[in-house]
Amino acid sequence: MPDRDQTEEAVEASRVIATNLNALNREMHVVAEWMRPEDWTRRNVPGTNLPGFTFWHIVRVIDSTAFMSLRGLPELIDSEPWASKKWARPGIGTGYTLEEADETATRVVPAELVGYADALRTAVSQWLRSVTDEELQAPSRLIERARALAAYNNQALIDSLRPLDGQPAWLVLSLAAFAHGWAHLEEIRLLVGVGRQATD
Repeated sequence: MPDRDQTEEAVEASRVIATNLNALNREMHVVAEWMRPEDWTRRNVPGTNLPGFTFWHIVRVIDSTAFMSLRGLPELIDSEPWASKKWARPGIGTGYTLEEADETATRVVPAELVGYADALRTAVSQWLRSVTDEELQAPSRLIERARALAAYNNQALIDSLRPLDGQPAWLVLSLAAFAHGWAHLEEIRLLVGVGRQATD
């Protein structure tokens, strides 16, 4: 049984991660509401991904990290009502061809994707209320778990995981639930802004 100091450390760490995830979720709402229907599937700069795909990727990374990568559990997207959505594709997009990424973007229904993000925030927050310090400090097994699933066992994804494989769970989850998502949201804002300047 963990002593009081260890329990307090786990509670504090999980609270910080939950707070960061809540902040990211609020910003996803802001960006989704700011985007116009045409923004989701317009390529604003040659060679970049469509904003709809990038937004989808943000949410999928949180799901795959919190459930599959760190806990070895089925992802939220494998359950209803999400599993039957036309944008519910396996994987997180890393290793997709441009055509596959574009197709994913065209399948996205923004309101549904935001709803998925909200449900994911709730599910992860519930887990964080009961997580232990031992779980948060445990070394991640990202590559091992990715290789066990066909949707994740591709070289591009495996290579992208190498820097984080074996790092503590709290660090991996913090990046997925905050830093990674914020960086991509800023990317969306920048690229959509460029596209609007060219078309408005």
